[in-house]
Amino acid sequence: MTKRVLLVEDDSPKRNQIVAVLQSISCEISYAHSVNGAIRRLDDQAFDCILLDMSLPTFNEGDLASSSGRQQDIGGRQILTYIWELEIDAKVLLVTQLPGFKTEKGNNVKLKDLHEELKESFPELYGGFVYFNHTTDAWAKRIIEFVQGA
Repeated sequence: MTKRVLLVEDDSPKRNQIVAVLQSISCEISYAHSVNGAIRRLDDQAFDCILLDMSLPTFNEGDLASSSGRQQDIGGRQILTYIWELEIDAKVLLVTQLPGFKTEKGNNVKLKDLHEELKESFPELYGGFVYFNHTTDAWAKRIIEFVQGA
């Protein structure tokens, strides 16, 4: 059975590398580039799993950076909350290249601390994280394992 994957990523080079990995395992891939774009995709279609960037803009509809809305360091958490509230049956893997994030209140949070908080807040939904790094393929192996296990 072909896995349906939602890839929520606003960085084109990172997205392209993830897509190449997903294509190697014959997935049906849908894309979103923002918080609102991901929510629209989730409203329109069911997915087996979601690969989620944490730092996302609010919108992605325009071609100009000014039309993409405010960049949110933990915008991915809004998507996780939405999935949890609607009881959408899809596991989520956080794919990030950042060691930490700023909360809406401006506080710094380390990736390992965010990971623990997401595990506690979304135990049935959150499937962990993978640290994306161009110099290794460990992230690609983790994504393949995650998608195939979904």
